[in-house]
Amino acid sequence: MKPVTDSQRLLKALNEQDQAFRKLATNPAFDSVNKINRAINDLVEGPGATARKISEQLRTPQYQRAIDIARQLSEASSGISVPKLPAPRIEAPRTPPPGERVRSVAELGALVRRARKAMKMNQSEFAAHAGVGRRFVSELEGGKASLEFDRVMACAQAAGIDLTARLRNR
Repeated sequence: MKPVTDSQRLLKALNEQDQAFRKLATNPAFDSVNKINRAINDLVEGPGATARKISEQLRTPQYQRAIDIARQLSEASSGISVPKLPAPRIEAPRTPPPGERVRSVAELGALVRRARKAMKMNQSEFAAHAGVGRRFVSELEGGKASLEFDRVMACAQAAGIDLTARLRNR
């Protein structure tokens, strides 16, 4: 028996892939994939397309079938199984909740102090709850400007304060 060359192995693999693609292309579900693709494009490009409409459309059985066909194509061509991923969450951007606008560390410190007192904790108890030192809590509440941000975040989270950031309109 003659040894198999690399080019022969490559040609055989390409022929097998070609056969797999032909089988999938003649699959009746493949037409529904094209329909879904067109529907998604219409939703995305059409006027008034909202994230809710897109989200509802993506959860349809036809879309899930399209994902399965794409997975089969990928597995057939590469021989590697593709893990199932959860469907992407598509949501409309949320407006920030009403709250106080903090413009300085001193204002944030005052907010932390009010939250700590509402929790009926002294600085030592709150520091243990937040996972920082008591002196750090004291400096934060006092408005010290040069504090480590990760520790500030830990204190804010422990106090139940959400810190959000967004781009300002220019």
